[in-house]
This record gives sequence, structure tokens and C-alpha cells, in this order.
Amino acid sequence: MIRTPYIGKEIRLDGYYSGISYQSGKTTYISYKFFYSNGVLFTSAGYNSNIQDIDSIIKLMNKDRKDKREWAVFQVKKDSIVMQGWRLRDDVYQNLLTSFQFKIINDTTLSSGTRIYHFKIFSQKPDSMNLFIK
Repeated sequence: MIRTPYIGKEIRLDGYYSGISYQSGKTTYISYKFFYSNGVLFTSAGYNSNIQDIDSIIKLMNKDRKDKREWAVFQVKKDSIVMQGWRLRDDVYQNLLTSFQFKIINDTTLSSGTRIYHFKIFSQKPDSMNLFIK
């Protein structure tokens, strides 16, 4: 998939979408999705709900920015977001790309299977500069 600018109104770009990706016992894995107008997606994630405050999110993002798996390109197609990024296999990055998709419920809610992601305004959203997507 080629990175193309996003100029639509189906999703919001002035913050992030977050949702529970995985739960096991007392551990909750929360995923954060940052969409940018240049067609880039940055994903960051952390364990347990204490990562809701701004300082923790920024710290987590700064750490994850160097990880190729956290970056992808996206395109909105009707009521879905189609994304393509890298995956790790046997602790080595593959040249193979992985594709995934979200259904757009409305501009503040996305779903992926049984997972729901809700939008939150985030004024300190970092830029989309990275070493992996041109």
C-alpha cells in the first residue's frame, strides 16, 4: 500500500483512539492508535490502565517511535480503515508486510472484531516523522 494523504472526515486526527487489545488475569493491554493527515499511523501500547495520563502516553510513545512495528500506512475505504505495516517473526523483521483493518462506527469509535477503540483529544500529539515510511 502506498502512503496517501488523508483528507476525509470519517475519522478524527486531533488525538488518538484507544482500546483494550488483550486481557489476561489482572493485566490489561491497552493499544493507542494515532492517525495523521499524511496517511501514516503510529501505534503504541502499554500494560494496565495507569497509562491514561498524558505524561505516561508521551513517555511510551517516545520509546516506541524507534520500533518499526509501531508504524504503518492507512487508507479509509468506505466504512473501514485498511492499514499495512511490518511484523516481527522469530525476533527478526521480515520484509513481509502485514495488513489489518478497522471498521469505522463513527468518527470517535472504531472496531476490530470484538475490540472497540474510542477517540480522545490529545493536544500534545507528536509528529509522524519516522525512519520507516517515506
